[in-house]
Amino acid sequence: MKRWLKWLLGIAVLVAAAWYFFLKDYHYQVSFRSDRPALVIYNHIMDWPAYDRDSLEIETLSSVSPSEIIQNVRKADSSFIYRWQIERTAPREVKVTAYITDDDHDLVQKLKALFGNNDFVSRSIHNTETVARTLKLKSESYRVHSIKDSVVSPVFCACLPLSSSVEKKAATMLQNIKVIMDYIHGDSIEIVGDPFLEVTRWDEENAEIDYNFCFPVEEKENMPSHPSILLKTTSNFPALKAEFNGNYRNSDYAWYYLLDHANSNGISVDKLPLEIYLNDPHVGGDPLQWKALIFLPLSK
Repeated sequence: MKRWLKWLLGIAVLVAAAWYFFLKDYHYQVSFRSDRPALVIYNHIMDWPAYDRDSLEIETLSSVSPSEIIQNVRKADSSFIYRWQIERTAPREVKVTAYITDDDHDLVQKLKALFGNNDFVSRSIHNTETVARTLKLKSESYRVHSIKDSVVSPVFCACLPLSSSVEKKAATMLQNIKVIMDYIHGDSIEIVGDPFLEVTRWDEENAEIDYNFCFPVEEKENMPSHPSILLKTTSNFPALKAEFNGNYRNSDYAWYYLLDHANSNGISVDKLPLEIYLNDPHVGGDPLQWKALIFLPLSK
């Protein structure tokens, strides 16, 4: 009986060794958990080059939103593959796992990993911790809450059509606000509501949007025309609504909360967000006290 046990144990060890050295397609894995929606985490990892402070060269090779990202990470003359897996493990919990490979030193790295920490393992942990830490820090700078069904009422407005990356939408509006304000003030038009952004096209893959930057104004006869200003009445539509507190340059995070809520509850939505800004950023103060209402139209 003992001989059979030894044989079985020996075979198990050989099978495990064969899997580890020849079939396992990564050298090390690091995981962390977050209460942020998967889409927020996905976009945060895609933005890794923007907050990297370690002089890494990061190239995204492929991605499947919001569950997987494969990146080539280079440091000096070393090159590594990071395969990120993002999966919901509970209603308010998402697990993120980085499967990390050193293609230039396959067997060597697997052997070293068996005997504890080394430079490759330390670097893998450090890089993953950087992503997790900056996600947590960023999460402390905003709040998204009070998601519910709503209806957006029509309003007559003066709009300036713009295009930019999602990340630069606030900066682009700030750069162009003089155009629309000169039109409104120059013709003594009364502003009757809060400014808003109306997305007309969202290229998720390239994180680019077309949108109207609008001010609700009093409608009157013979309103002056302007080569850049669009006068229109917005549509009335049912939508999912969220409240956002934080700097308006980050208000797109609420889009992902709404999409996550829609996906979790089987709600069909159009990916054309509408943002209404209830505070004037020029006044300053704590951005966490600023408020915006974010809407995603329900699909017709």
